[in-house]
Amino acid sequence: MSDRGSRPPKRLVATGAALALALALAGCGGGGDKSSGKPKPPPPPSTQPESAANAAPGALDLKSSSGLRKPVTYNDKITVKVGGIRYVKTKADGPGKIAGRVLTIFTLSFTNGSAKPLDLNQVRVVAKYGPRRAEAKPTSYANINDFYGSVAPGASKRASYAFDIPTSGYKQVALGVKFDARHKAALFVGALHP
Repeated sequence: MSDRGSRPPKRLVATGAALALALALAGCGGGGDKSSGKPKPPPPPSTQPESAANAAPGALDLKSSSGLRKPVTYNDKITVKVGGIRYVKTKADGPGKIAGRVLTIFTLSFTNGSAKPLDLNQVRVVAKYGPRRAEAKPTSYANINDFYGSVAPGASKRASYAFDIPTSGYKQVALGVKFDARHKAALFVGALHP
């Protein structure tokens, strides 16, 4: 007795293998200018107006102690400051959303007083709260966007960062902003009040 009924015909296997190879090769094209052999540069980051990148619908302003609002200015005249602090209670309006969670949104700005462009592609913002300095989870909200690109000499740029900070931790909040290896992290410490 033959068991040919359980195997696909050889022609079908060969056609399937050829199709898989063609699809794999088509996905590896690499783009770019085929005549010069150079790959295309990556597309620029999507840009949105700064007002949209910092908009947080439904967020309310928080009052803060002066330590959180005191600008940090470096010897090369680069200034980092916290320009606004807001909070919002989340709603369960989509998958993975938890209603009633409080998000704290810090709007930061860099002012470049130096003679060279300031690269903001490596900005890292960390928030800690409470007596044990627990690290707050970064999160997203609305269309707020991180820093990217650069700031020309004499110009400024703003971006907002949202963190999951319980209101019980508002008495002691620390925000650290690191943007390159040459400058120490800018540190902002204080208390928040709704």
